[in-house]
Amino acid sequence: MKSKRDIAIRQIELQERIQASGFNIVTCGNCGGVMLHETKDESLDCLCGSTMDLSDCPDYWYRGVENNYEFNN
Repeated sequence: MKSKRDIAIRQIELQERIQASGFNIVTCGNCGGVMLHETKDESLDCLCGSTMDLSDCPDYWYRGVENNYEFNN
């Protein structure tokens, strides 16, 4: 069985492949909902009614998240 950390690393690799194809998966900075967008976009309209800069919407998976406490076991 793979560890949580190994699974997180694989998710990061897949997200990076998605980003390389011109798309991204982020969470809404207001409600936390998962949203897809094109990497060329400058803002995001969420289902919660918010429109925000992409800098306010963190990537769903990203390098470094595998080091969070929740993935240590």
